[in-house]
Amino acid sequence: MSSSSPAKFVFTLSILSMLLLWLSFPPIGWSFLAWVSLLPLIYLIADEKALTRKNYWQIWAAGFLYWLATFYFIPIPHPALWLGWLVISAYLACYLPLTVLSSRTLNRRFRLPLILAIPACWVGMELVRSYLFTGMGLVCLSHTQFLEPVFLQVCDLSGAYTLTFAIVTVATGIFLFGYCLASRRSIALTNLAIAALVFTAVIFYGQSKQAETLVDGDQKLKVALIQPSIDTNLMSTEEEYIEFVEKKFQQYQQLNAEALSKWDFVDLVVWPENGWPVQDLHPDTDKSMMSASEIAVFQDYFVKAYASLFVRGKNMPRYLVGALTIDPVRRDSYGSAIYIDELGTLKNRYYKNHLVMFGEYVPLRDWFPLLQRIPAIGKGLVAGTEPVSIDIKNFKVSPSICFESTVPHYIRNQVNTLIEQGEEPDVLVNLTNDGWFYGTSCLDFHLACNVLRAVEMRKPHLVCANTGFSAHIDEKGNIVEQGPRRETDVILATVSKVNSKSLYRVIGDTIPIAFACISVLGILLGIFGGAQTPISND
Repeated sequence: MSSSSPAKFVFTLSILSMLLLWLSFPPIGWSFLAWVSLLPLIYLIADEKALTRKNYWQIWAAGFLYWLATFYFIPIPHPALWLGWLVISAYLACYLPLTVLSSRTLNRRFRLPLILAIPACWVGMELVRSYLFTGMGLVCLSHTQFLEPVFLQVCDLSGAYTLTFAIVTVATGIFLFGYCLASRRSIALTNLAIAALVFTAVIFYGQSKQAETLVDGDQKLKVALIQPSIDTNLMSTEEEYIEFVEKKFQQYQQLNAEALSKWDFVDLVVWPENGWPVQDLHPDTDKSMMSASEIAVFQDYFVKAYASLFVRGKNMPRYLVGALTIDPVRRDSYGSAIYIDELGTLKNRYYKNHLVMFGEYVPLRDWFPLLQRIPAIGKGLVAGTEPVSIDIKNFKVSPSICFESTVPHYIRNQVNTLIEQGEEPDVLVNLTNDGWFYGTSCLDFHLACNVLRAVEMRKPHLVCANTGFSAHIDEKGNIVEQGPRRETDVILATVSKVNSKSLYRVIGDTIPIAFACISVLGILLGIFGGAQTPISND
């Protein structure tokens, strides 16, 4: 690149890249743009002119605007969440200039070709943000392709990061081909060949996997997914809360009756996160600190709630329902999924392990008690520590709750932990309450994560979501059936056992972690590396 490249275009190029990337995601969803969205940003990385600290702040500002536009739905439920929206957007925006800095440093100090340096750094930064501060796995580059199953199949190799690497490699190859062609350099065909080879390999692998038969045996599990549509907000009075719960449970009962009357028999009925109308008492609660009447309240309410679901003339199915489990003595609350057998006995509980930052917990909250007085924050939830496998008709079902399915290594760790215990799940089920987002594109982002988790683990993945999107996703990432946006629905998912082991389940994030280490090294050398640093002091 020419050393006379005007630095005044840094913000414009960064904004253009972020605009193309935004358009490739829902609500617009022009997924093909993802393959070329980074071209303006790659121009900045390849430019021989040093970038100043001001330029890196301009790149950050473009990223900040991008994340504000992408996560516009965060403050909808409550004004207090505006702070979380700004903080999360500012935090995620940091990854853009860091990726640029790392890529430039690796290319200039170590002569690492751009067609390797840029994809490695982009994947490395995606990996870091999927781990850091409990992880933010929404809206990764690979998620743009969640409705294109042929591209998704490579995600069973090294997770969704595999597809991200391919997309960035193709974009880098296209850019370098154009630049080298313009400057009449012989390397032009080499970069184009690499990009074409990667793109062809992704398609070939995808088509071959799509053609495979992975179903193992004739056993079927019939699951009814109940999708209510109730926007969630924060009530200010107890009367509002009681009215809300009654309205919610009435809708659940109607949908439940519809499902059981529509199909002769189902093995399992699934309700979304927080669907159960009454609080569940934590089994480790010190009941000696409670009166008999207080204990009876939990038991009586639970029995009455379950009995009201009975449909005369039908066999009672099993239920997996989202609930709030509390310990009134310790004043602790847990997001939970409770399993109720066909006799109405509560047989098992799963406690949400991965909590959502600024939604279910706030960093440093214990250091600043004032934060707990904000209604949208409060004390927050207590995290569980173990995965759960539930036996239903010779199938093992493993639940996750809400945004747990947005973090790839979390679902992988759960599956592998259960395998070590001899309880390998046959079906993954995500219970979520996306009523907080009022039908916005967050529903699409969450569905994309669930699709990718199905491919990574090569297991059927069922999603039961308030306001949508409930879905039956097969082990190849095909959406067999999907509920509507912000409307009620019932879905019957008939799933089979699958005989397949993905490479990602075995090696995990080994390769992305290596890329992350290389990226961090590039960042440190870019900031503290001395004369060869790509940061100018001008």
